[in-house]
Amino acid sequence: MASPLIAAVRALRDPHVKESVLHTAQELAHRASIYGVARVSLSYLALKCHCCKQTIINHLKKLIALKIISKTVIWIKGNCCEVNTYRFRIPWRQASPAQGGSQNIGPKFPPQEEGEKREGLGEQIRNLEKGLIWYTAGSIGYQSTLEQIARLKRLRLGA
Repeated sequence: MASPLIAAVRALRDPHVKESVLHTAQELAHRASIYGVARVSLSYLALKCHCCKQTIINHLKKLIALKIISKTVIWIKGNCCEVNTYRFRIPWRQASPAQGGSQNIGPKFPPQEEGEKREGLGEQIRNLEKGLIWYTAGSIGYQSTLEQIARLKRLRLGA
């Protein structure tokens, strides 16, 4: 998915273009690579845009006429079309290697923390009680888990 391309498509505001045509362009941009090339079937695009296949064909013709996209069709042995390839022709800001896109960049969100912040006392108690079935009654692990449950129940009561 090419986020700058999606932003460029969203910024298109032509009074002669219907909103549904721009929505089709946005869905196509979501399927596009970072180079602005999308290979997508008409039926899939129709499903994503909540309309029929003929409407998608009309929208794509309008986008081609406005020079927003160009279309390439690959034919296989006669009259069988493989998949249509669409290339965005509008200018968009491509991310340079210095701005990002590197494999060395870490995730956007911090790792999930373990323990109290993620789950409440009630959830911890229920999870420990569920885990008791894996222990043999009287074993060290069973006793330790019972002690942990008792400690958490005391914390929950505030004593």
